[in-house]
Amino acid sequence: MRKKFFNVAGPCKKDIHYFVERPIDTKSLMALIEDQKYFIHHAPRQTGKSSLLIDLCEKINKEGEYTCLYINVESAQTTRNNVEKCMKSILDQITIQQLFFLPNEEHFHLDKDETLSLDLINYLSLWSRNNKKPIVLIIDEIDSLIGDGLVSVLRQLRSGYTNRPNAFPHSVLLNGVRDLRDYRIYSKAEDKWLTGGSCFNIKSDSIRLNNFNLEHVKDLFNQHSKEHNQVFEIGVVEEIFRLTDGQPWLCNALGDMLCFKLFKDKNTLTLGDLKIAKEKLILRRDTHIDQLYHKLETEERLRNIVMPMLLGDQIFNAKEEDLQYCKDLGILKNSKQIEIANPIYKEVLPRELSNPVQQGMAIVESDYYKSGNLDLKLMMNDFVDFYREHVTGQLSFFYNEITPHIMIMAYLQRVVNGGGEIHREYALGRRRLDVGVFYKRQKFAIEIKVKRTERSRKESLQQTADYMDLLGIIKGGWLIIFDQDLSKPWQDRYHQENDVVYDGKKITVIEM
Repeated sequence: MRKKFFNVAGPCKKDIHYFVERPIDTKSLMALIEDQKYFIHHAPRQTGKSSLLIDLCEKINKEGEYTCLYINVESAQTTRNNVEKCMKSILDQITIQQLFFLPNEEHFHLDKDETLSLDLINYLSLWSRNNKKPIVLIIDEIDSLIGDGLVSVLRQLRSGYTNRPNAFPHSVLLNGVRDLRDYRIYSKAEDKWLTGGSCFNIKSDSIRLNNFNLEHVKDLFNQHSKEHNQVFEIGVVEEIFRLTDGQPWLCNALGDMLCFKLFKDKNTLTLGDLKIAKEKLILRRDTHIDQLYHKLETEERLRNIVMPMLLGDQIFNAKEEDLQYCKDLGILKNSKQIEIANPIYKEVLPRELSNPVQQGMAIVESDYYKSGNLDLKLMMNDFVDFYREHVTGQLSFFYNEITPHIMIMAYLQRVVNGGGEIHREYALGRRRLDVGVFYKRQKFAIEIKVKRTERSRKESLQQTADYMDLLGIIKGGWLIIFDQDLSKPWQDRYHQENDVVYDGKKITVIEM
């Protein structure tokens, strides 16, 4: 029999994938179902929503009190504003999915002509009246529906709601990425914008599925150890949780890279192995990660929040709905504090932004490692020349103020390519980006700032010294200040001082 493995695409199949039970989440959903609620279940993409709901459906049917059906309506997306085609697609899904989820005696059989003549409300009413058990309907990918098709589905569910449970489903669960109240739906038939909440004002609750907690992640990797006799050094699983913040796809993708792609034949996996796997995963640019960058590139309200974070700016006047949108997409943590969701995303976002710049660089990385150590001074001197020559040509980036940060990040990425590490700290509200550069036993602290006003030089040096304290170094500090006024002559913008001593630390200061 084939052994199980990590799932990195689509819903889990318990016979071939490791599957993490989430009893607390299942219990909260069951409480709403038992109370005849119509409600929303949502979470960012690839957090295990569909896997959880398919498993829930199977468990409900096994217990026998309800007839539970899971359907995915994504195939109806192409019908857009054609309500008739949308209804046909959804009814086809209901008919097909009954074959997979329900025993023969619970299939609801209608002639094809009868089905074609029905809309959703009449079909569900007929089915409910003819079924021996109360019906629980789980509708997945509800937010894939568009325009009048979505409006029609929501309104028909609302219209039939009062007839539950004998003449309409006992409970309906709508699953998607976002809370229905946040939907803005354009109705072509009515020529106006509607809100999801107004079309479906019967919903009792909105339940968000959270990431894995540490115990979930331990369970996932324990399943692997039992299945493949591969163990993890102390701290490896905890580090996976830290890097991913429990994001289910990232946990599985990192596990797949570590345990199958790179070190399949190794008995004990170490923190060093995990470091290599994390880097490979980021460089592979899977669909999940590419989607994050695509959203950042195409959606202004997302850029308006994430870009200032990369600069270390305070986010003023951000609309609550825009912040919630970023949380719903999984780019920000679902908390009161505005923070990138996990350390891997913190690395991915600036890397993806700097990738076009990296592609245009003609430098020889080996020049910086000739003595076996990293010559960061040579690298930074070369960066100054590169910046002077190319900065104006890079201002086509979608957020000009971050262009200098993107350029220096692209240059520093060569450290990673040479076997080193870069740690980024977003000092939100303090208008700076802290970058730790690590190569073998060398450590460097780089403070990156944008010059907006003639702020205290002492303050900037103090911030750099504080970051050096955090890294435990007294030399190897760099303070890089970018002048936004590129109309000034280069000689007026550029100034460099080596080995400035502040608070007992040696710092190189570059203004440009």
